[in-house]
Amino acid sequence: MALEAPTVSDVMSGREANGSALVVDPSCAEVDPELATDQPAENLGAIRTHALRIRLLAFDFIAAGTSWIGFGFILAPGDNYLEKTVRGCFALGSTLIAMHVGRMYRSRMCAKWGQEFERIVLAAVVGSLAFAASEWPARAPRARDAVLCGLICTTTMVAFRGHYRRWLAAQRARGYYLRNVILVGGDDESLELWNMLQSEPELGYRVAAVIGASNEPRPWDSLLRSTRVADLPALACETGASGVVIALKALSNDELKSVIAICSGCGLHMQMWPGSLGVGSVRLREVPISGEPLYYIEPNRIHRWQRLIKRAIDIGGSSLGILVSSPVLAITAIAIKLERGGSILHRQRRVGLNGVPFTVYKLRTMAVGAEGAVDELQALNQRTDGPLYKNDRDPRITKLGRLLRPLSIDELPQLWNVFLGSMSLVGPRPALPHEVLRFDDELQRRHTMRPGITGLWQSKARENPSFSAYRRYDLYYIANWSIRLDLSILAVTVPAVFAQAARALRGIHPKSESRWRTKARQSTVEDLQLSPISGMTLPGD
Repeated sequence: MALEAPTVSDVMSGREANGSALVVDPSCAEVDPELATDQPAENLGAIRTHALRIRLLAFDFIAAGTSWIGFGFILAPGDNYLEKTVRGCFALGSTLIAMHVGRMYRSRMCAKWGQEFERIVLAAVVGSLAFAASEWPARAPRARDAVLCGLICTTTMVAFRGHYRRWLAAQRARGYYLRNVILVGGDDESLELWNMLQSEPELGYRVAAVIGASNEPRPWDSLLRSTRVADLPALACETGASGVVIALKALSNDELKSVIAICSGCGLHMQMWPGSLGVGSVRLREVPISGEPLYYIEPNRIHRWQRLIKRAIDIGGSSLGILVSSPVLAITAIAIKLERGGSILHRQRRVGLNGVPFTVYKLRTMAVGAEGAVDELQALNQRTDGPLYKNDRDPRITKLGRLLRPLSIDELPQLWNVFLGSMSLVGPRPALPHEVLRFDDELQRRHTMRPGITGLWQSKARENPSFSAYRRYDLYYIANWSIRLDLSILAVTVPAVFAQAARALRGIHPKSESRWRTKARQSTVEDLQLSPISGMTLPGD
């Protein structure tokens, strides 16, 4: 099939579609499988991958060192310093070796938080055994000290790695540490995959080239592209891509086999996307048949006892939250009244369970009567691809409100909504009635559960201005809800709120506009070739 402009053939001959010259390394035309990892484009990504791994290793070293050496000194005050230092260093080294053996510095091993947590626990167990064994044969090992230090090690490493994840996601959202990949596919499913990767740069991918045919204009038309899978090596060399993302539905069986063979020969990493199924990975079970991969999808049955447990967690959590936050609410209420007068609470109608409207309560963070000025501020809306409104620099927000919002103190009255049953601690964001009118039938399914104070979207992509991310996370939550998912969201929300509070106290605000500037940069071949951040991933493979 003929290549589309700008074609790889044009690139290899030093021409663009308009006839202008391109500076190209002719050696990119052939990629020796045995030398694939020595290509210049790979070296660039490897350097940045190495830097990220060193940073992650430093985080683990500090967390484990604090646990085994620092707390080891505290728990054994009677021992001499040399013994405590040797014992702590032995446990520290054993823990880090276990992390390395468990491939905890590879992105594919850290992609699932549950898997990462299990391996951290295993590494801490290895450290505990080393800590206890280092006391023998001088004395009987003290199991209590080893267990306590192991628990502290697990906690600190999980906390440090959580901080690392949030830091990296923020950096990627601003356009740094992105990994160049080639999108294989040109159909509507490929377009959906493109939109996901483009709207969520914090995932860490930058589409640098596309292989696939389409009869309609596509947003990737300005990128290097081809209709032949045989051009994969040349495209990878030109763009510095370290892997491919394959939209399975866009390829025939023979084309898919060709892509796999070429990528294997060139040393390119492969990821295959089956399409938007709305099924979480926890529900997929690999059941090979005759040596071929086959996946069983676990049914997501929600039993009455699960709903009762969720409600019990809501009542218990909201009651405790109301009790603990009462002094903060009282002080904040006085501050709101002293600042500009007016009402302390802001009442707003939202759409809840089964589409029934309810009144949500928040502390007032805007000037009196500011809600009616939304239409006048649409030009400042950062969420341009959907019905939601967001503006980090909203002029209606009061000075006190700019402190309360990052700390999420303004949402504390919603604990009463949870206690009374109109909301839950975890669930989809409660939408405004005029927003719901613009939701399609599929997104209306979000109203089959109570809205939440926090949720999957709030914990993962709250600062992302894309409506597609909002939609995707809400639908994922509805299709894959479980008590375990709720608890994991709550566990992620707490450190996320503290991190957001820290940014607010330092005067650092999320720069959502940079995401749009990043995506604008991604749309030109020149920036892809000259960008200093191409080929980066965390941690690389």
